[in-house]
Amino acid sequence: LGGAQAVNVWARPTPAAVVGELERDERAEVVFAEIFSPVTGGGVEEELKKIIPVLDGQKYGEYVSLSGIRSSVMAPPKGRIWGAKLYSFGTPMSNNPLLSTTLKYSESITLETLVGATTAITQAYRIRLWGYVYKVSELPRVFGTMLFPTQLVDRARNRALTLNKAAIPVNGDTWRTLPGGKDQSIPKINPLIRYAYNLLATDGKSGDYQFRYKTGNVAETDEDMYFDFDSLDAILVEGIGIRPDAAGNLA
Repeated sequence: LGGAQAVNVWARPTPAAVVGELERDERAEVVFAEIFSPVTGGGVEEELKKIIPVLDGQKYGEYVSLSGIRSSVMAPPKGRIWGAKLYSFGTPMSNNPLLSTTLKYSESITLETLVGATTAITQAYRIRLWGYVYKVSELPRVFGTMLFPTQLVDRARNRALTLNKAAIPVNGDTWRTLPGGKDQSIPKINPLIRYAYNLLATDGKSGDYQFRYKTGNVAETDEDMYFDFDSLDAILVEGIGIRPDAAGNLA
């Protein structure tokens, strides 16, 4: 992709353009991602601000919203990672609902990308997704049954969250109702990865800065880091990263 993408402009390639279409008797899950960010010959980073997947025609940015700017890229190529461990959406070929959070689709996948407001993109960039494509006839043998109900257990706090619904036989018709699929019934289980930029200046005089959309501290809902959950919602945080400004004020 890329080569000529103006500021604040989305690129929306079709599934056919990115070789993202399946045959009628196929299903797929995405496990890993790699982002090769656009950089000029002089080493200037270009502003690949946002990357979101589109599964079977439905945008998945509520759950997966990735930065593609080289200095803050959220799914860097294998060669740039210590230990060469790619970012993973979940565990493939698993019937454990808490592990099987890979991105699942039945017909097609593509990606939408947004350029930021400062630097246009002039160089090509590449986003590579790794996963598995199955024949529908293979699914029962590979996955069996998705093992609901299940529990998310926090032993340190002596808490448990029960995800209570019937076990799901895995086949071509139920594929998109599994964790990571777009047609899940409640309770839903999805991977969550997103970034946020502070929209306002932070000077340390106004108290803690909350990355909240409703208070105007971030630009859009995909950057909202305020999770006002009730007893029916939960998020398991596995990692967090902070990029300081050029002056190193957060270092």
